[in-house]
Amino acid sequence: MQRRVWIALALASALGLAGCGGGGNPSPPSLATVSSVNAASTAPSAPPAGGFKQIVAFGDSLSDDGAYTLAALSVYGPGTASNIAFTGLPYPAGGQFTVNGAPTGNWTNVLAKSLNIGLTPNLIGYGTPSGVMYLGTTGPTPNPAFCAFSAPPSSGQANCTNFAQGGSMVSNANGIGHSGGALTLPVTAQVQNYLNQFGGSFNANQLVTVLAGNNDIFAALGTVSATVTQAVTQAVTTALQQNPNLTQAQIAAIQASAQHDATTAAVAAAQTSVAQAADALAAQVSLMTSKGAKYVLVYTLPDSSLTPFGRGLPYTAATPPQTPPAGYVCDNTVTSTPCYLLSNLVQVFNQRLLNDLQGQPVKVLDGYGLLNQEIANPAQFGLSNVTTPWCNPATTSSLLCNVNTPYAAAGASQANLGSWLFADAVHPTPAGYQIIANATLQAMKGFGWISQ
Repeated sequence: MQRRVWIALALASALGLAGCGGGGNPSPPSLATVSSVNAASTAPSAPPAGGFKQIVAFGDSLSDDGAYTLAALSVYGPGTASNIAFTGLPYPAGGQFTVNGAPTGNWTNVLAKSLNIGLTPNLIGYGTPSGVMYLGTTGPTPNPAFCAFSAPPSSGQANCTNFAQGGSMVSNANGIGHSGGALTLPVTAQVQNYLNQFGGSFNANQLVTVLAGNNDIFAALGTVSATVTQAVTQAVTTALQQNPNLTQAQIAAIQASAQHDATTAAVAAAQTSVAQAADALAAQVSLMTSKGAKYVLVYTLPDSSLTPFGRGLPYTAATPPQTPPAGYVCDNTVTSTPCYLLSNLVQVFNQRLLNDLQGQPVKVLDGYGLLNQEIANPAQFGLSNVTTPWCNPATTSSLLCNVNTPYAAAGASQANLGSWLFADAVHPTPAGYQIIANATLQAMKGFGWISQ
């Protein structure tokens, strides 16, 4: 993102689109809340007979427990200086979007273990110069290896039901990192893969988790920047072609006018885009319940403006990279900032999703409220640092971060891993994921899904 684009975002004129339900109704409907959705839900209020036998997870990197382990193997595996042997999942050197090699990892696996259920990735793969390769029990293969580290679906004992993949969007296959080799199967494809492999239906002994939409929001945010930059550049270029003798003051006025008009339109388009993504996600949830899913738990998205990525905008996303001044923090309460827009897009998505889920046989966990609480009262969660990534930025991503790669220059160490919230700019440490798992278990008790 170019820093100049964010000088004065014209957000206020576009905020009227925030959060209305689908269908194009000119009269805004009553806005649903997490409480209202849960209160009206017709989901079961008692545990499944015999307890939960499977967790089926759909979503993105926040639920991914190893879909890109092959990428980590290529960095740390045999033939490299590190030469870390692969002995099975989870791979301690990398593969999950957190600090790998810690006693616990992604919240989905923590939750599974708490329910005495196994959970492995449905598909493990990554792009290479010669094409996509997948990880099977005997090593890399060019053929998709579904359920490679699990009993086959036909056995009735399969635990390869984590379909989430880092970078995935709700329905767009070209997710974050796709051009670099990430599979980024969208949620729509994840659900279809489940149905294809597991007999076309869900069952009452499954807990189905749905946490997605983050990458649709990141993509929409980036599109605003690119669109405004292009519009401003084009306006100035056209004006100079018509009058090469424009003064700097005249050029500045043209830039300001073009930026205002382009920003208003781009923000409105971004809000529409994320609202449509929420509609698409709700449609997938509806498909799940129509196919027999009884215990479906949908998560509202955390406010990404509170992450190191959001707090560092526009610097962390600038091209070329910019070094923020000492003490700089992007203020998400100021409408002229990109983190304000980021927060707004999250809220648009969440509100639309809640509106769509009102009256549906599902339950909702408030991921948005949970992160807000962690940031506001870190000590309540045993956290001492909620602003700085624990992972050394040289790893480029928490996918390749492990207990031996702390950001020592920022004070990170194995000793404080359990009290830092963020592994990288957007992903939690194992401590952060433990909080999500704990909140999920507590919510399930409140729903009557597990015993007190």
